[in-house]
Amino acid sequence: MKKLLAIVTISFVLAFSVNAAESPITNEKAIKKLHEFFGLLNIQVYDKENLSKIVTPDFRIFEVGNDFNLDSFDSFIDGASETLDETKWELSNFVVSIDNKSAHISYFNKGSFKTKQNELIRYDWMESVYMVLDGEELKLKFLQSDLVSEVTEQLGQ
Repeated sequence: MKKLLAIVTISFVLAFSVNAAESPITNEKAIKKLHEFFGLLNIQVYDKENLSKIVTPDFRIFEVGNDFNLDSFDSFIDGASETLDETKWELSNFVVSIDNKSAHISYFNKGSFKTKQNELIRYDWMESVYMVLDGEELKLKFLQSDLVSEVTEQLGQ
């Protein structure tokens, strides 16, 4: 009986160790994918086709009181691009949870947007993102954004 228990225990430990070692998702890969997402949102280089490559077909984002899919989020960004010259994001305080097929990150986001009317709008958000493996690639499936603060300042002419 002791041998059987020892064999079962060793088998369980080895199986768990192999599965953990084979996980294609790491904290670093998940955070890198999140940075890639925000890099693609840069108003100066934004392209829906590029964004669609790193999100799932059923991607959702809850932002500014709206429930966007990729098409409606694209329309939102197109509208914003008419008034914005520059967008920047600073992501921090990552809390990452991963398993073999998904990742969840909660984080803080400080954004600054320079408008064509020579204003600088600074935003602070608390956000979380859920990512899943699509084949071998990690893709964003859901993003939740809660606005904490917004400050607008007029820039010198």
